[in-house]
Parts: sequence; structure tokens; C-alpha cells
Amino acid sequence: YGDIGCFGNYSIKTPNIDNLAANGLKLNHHLTAAAVCTPSRAAFLTGRYPIRSGMESSNRNKIFFFIAASGGLPESEITIAKALKKKNYKTAIIGKWHLGNDCVIKGDGCHHPLNHGFDYFYGLPLSNIKDFGDEGESVVTTYSPNFYSYFSLIPILGITLCMMIYKKHKKIIEQPIRLKGLTQRFVEKASNFLEKQIAGKSPFFLYIPFVHVHTALFCADEFSGKSKHGRYGDNVEEMDWAVGKIMEKVENLGFLNNTFVYFSSDNGAHVEERGKNGQREGGFNGIFRGGKTMGGMEGGIRVPSIVSWPGTDFKGEINYTTSQMDLFPTIMEIAGIPIPEDRIIDGKSMIPLLKGKSESRHQILFHYCGKQIHAATYIHNDKKIWKIHWTTPKFVPGTSHCEFVCHCFGDFVVHHNPPLLYDLGNDPSESNPIEISDPYYSDIILRVKKARDEHYSKLEKVPDQFSFSNSVWKPWLQPCCNFPLCKCTDDHKRTS
Repeated sequence: YGDIGCFGNYSIKTPNIDNLAANGLKLNHHLTAAAVCTPSRAAFLTGRYPIRSGMESSNRNKIFFFIAASGGLPESEITIAKALKKKNYKTAIIGKWHLGNDCVIKGDGCHHPLNHGFDYFYGLPLSNIKDFGDEGESVVTTYSPNFYSYFSLIPILGITLCMMIYKKHKKIIEQPIRLKGLTQRFVEKASNFLEKQIAGKSPFFLYIPFVHVHTALFCADEFSGKSKHGRYGDNVEEMDWAVGKIMEKVENLGFLNNTFVYFSSDNGAHVEERGKNGQREGGFNGIFRGGKTMGGMEGGIRVPSIVSWPGTDFKGEINYTTSQMDLFPTIMEIAGIPIPEDRIIDGKSMIPLLKGKSESRHQILFHYCGKQIHAATYIHNDKKIWKIHWTTPKFVPGTSHCEFVCHCFGDFVVHHNPPLLYDLGNDPSESNPIEISDPYYSDIILRVKKARDEHYSKLEKVPDQFSFSNSVWKPWLQPCCNFPLCKCTDDHKRTS
């Protein structure tokens, strides 16, 4: 939350993102549906809590580590792209997917972007982690040590070749990926997609999930060493440059006034992330406590978010509570598409709020850690915003962080009975819980507990996409270009 200029950072330069905010609306209390990337992205694209699609984990592995795993976003889910396809939108994703690839047979693409409504995909089917960097660090063995013994059985392929793959549509074009210059490739592919929309009369949906600012940190030479905050700051500033170039292309092509633009992050800063020499490389959450992987802690779920639509009067700031799940119904309203009636959509359209015609559309938002609700945000009738914590991470003593990541169960958490209650309006850093004797306490706790119990009762049982069988590496699903070498290089030539 604290990495962007318009959200309070005065030392990292983000003029292009700041310009989006200056000409649009800042969403000051915008929340992700999960404090870690994979389930958060599933919720963002479907408008549904990830628990509904099996995209929450009861294990240590909260994300997909291997492209050759069989878990992923189920085909039955309706993504923004899939819904827009029915209205003849041209759809593209350029960047990080991280919602699965194949299911049973290599190449079946059951979880692939092209099977979820996207016409075009250029990017990473998985993610970028430290194992792909040049400092000899490993997230796989740190985050989920139970995989270490499993990996000892497959030394021939190696972690990098198993995980770091770059695709265009379903074809591998680079294995392993060259990280330097990757952002520039994204910008060029996004620009090419936009240019192709001039000839056609169809509207478009372009989703650009940047790899920045996930570790391993990388950037082109022209951004290296230029910021005041080391490699992390360099990455933020390169991403800001990319936002500026894409928005410049949108404007030059005459699309600006008729284009709805949304900028956000999939989770809060990873406060435990450190570089080889101990430098902080996971970002800054400002005044908010906690961070990535921490369930309902504000620092893990409150993210810097902006809506910009120059052709409208959407200007200023919104302090009401909103959710990334709101994007799905918001875009459906813009496109004139009915909300699906065969499933629960947890998001609420933000259009009335953006127009200044309503207050918060949510009364309660639940905050999962794995398959359990650890916290909830409650908007009272008097407009007060309350935060309830039933469970919090067990921090390293004297700190507000865990060793590397926080887990959601067992000895890794602290259960609170009675629950902790915070007045976020007066205590956004969640530092001073409300006394049990406070007149508000019992009423709010009872209301939210009742809503939580009702929410649990309406959950349908679905396949667990993070079960061991769905998460583990399967050699028969492993993509490989130029077998048996499993190495190839994109022939992309960067233009000025």
C-alpha cells in the first residue's frame, strides 16, 4: 500500500500511476479476497470468494509452485473474460497467470487462460520466485519444505526448467525465462494488441498482471540502480514506466475516453522478504499492520487501487470499503451483461459508488486464511468500519511478522476467544482492540458471527485444487521445448 506516490510514498517515483489517480478515483479501502496471489487472482477474475472454486488451501502450499501440477481455476468458473466473450469483446492477458495449466494430459489446457475466455496469452503460466534469480535463494524449500525431499527425486530437470516457462498462447517460446527486459516485452505485446483493435469494431478487455514487484527482482539496465530504494524501488519505477507507456498508447489510438482502467495489487507487501544482504525487498504497507500471507491483517489485504475513466466524471477519492471481487459485477454493468444467476457472486457493482450515488455496497467482507475465516470487516449503519479477528498469525516475538511466510493453522496461529475488535476509522493500524465492556462490542461480535455462520452454511463442497495430488509435480504434464533439452529462447527483438 505504501509503495505508490499517490498513496503516500514520497521517495519512489510513480508519476504515471499518480496521474491515473489524479484523473480518476483512488479507492482508499480496497480489499483483496485473499492475502496471497493465487486465490486473490481467482477471486478478482470471478467476483467470488476463492473458497467457492476450491482455490483456498488447507496446507502450507497456498499457491501453485509447479506448472506441471493439475490444480487450477476450474473450467466451470465464469471469468470476466469468459463473460465478455459473449458480447464479442476481444480479450487478452499479458503477464502472470498463476491459476493452473493442464489437468490430465499435457496440453489439455483445462486451466489455461485460453480456456477461461482469453483470445490471446503472452506471459508466465506460473509465477516468478527467487529460485529464478541470480542470488542462489530458494522459495520452494523455504515456503514449503515438504517439497524438498520430493524435488530430490527429480534432479535431472531442475527447479528452474520445471517452473520458469514463458508462453505465447499454448506454445512455449522461452524456457527458462530471461527476466531482464520482460517488462518491455509486455509493453510491446500490449501495444500490439491495442493497435489491432483499431481495425475491428469489437470492444476489448486487456488484462496485464505485471510480474513486478514479485521477487526475484529484475529490471532493464535503464532502471537499475536509479531509485532511492534499491532493487525493489527500481522495480516499482519500471512498472510505473510500463503503465505510462500503455496509457500513452491507449490515448494515441483514441481509446482513452471510452476505456475503463483499473489498477490494483493482488496482495499487500511481503514484509518478511529480504535480499541476500538483508535489505528489505518485499515492499511497504504504510501504517497498516501485517502483510502478505497473513489472513485478515489489514497490511495483507488493503491494496493501492485506482479507477480511471477519462470520459466520465469519476474523480476524487472513495473511502468506503470495496473489494476486488467488485470488479466482476462492475464490468458486467458497464458491458450490459446480466450477473450469472446459477452461482453466488460475492462482489457488488461499484458503479453507483463511483458515481457518488451510494455508500458502501458491502456490510460484511470475510477474510479467509486457507479454508477458515480468520477475520471480517463490518460496516455499521452509522458508517463506522469495524474489524473482527478470530484468528491471527503467531508472530516472531516482539514483531508483526513471521519467519518467512505466515501459515493458517495449528501452532502457526493464535485463536482469540473473545475475538479482537478494532475501530478501523480511528485505529487503521489495528493496534488497540476495543474493550469487551464497550457498548458496541457484544452487538457487533454477535451480528458478524451470525453472518459468518450463515456464510459457512451456504458453501458448497467443491474439489480442493490445492490437495497434494493436485499440487505435486507430475512429469507427464511437464512442458518442454526442444526435448530433451527443455531449453529455448524467444526471438523477440526489443524496439526503441
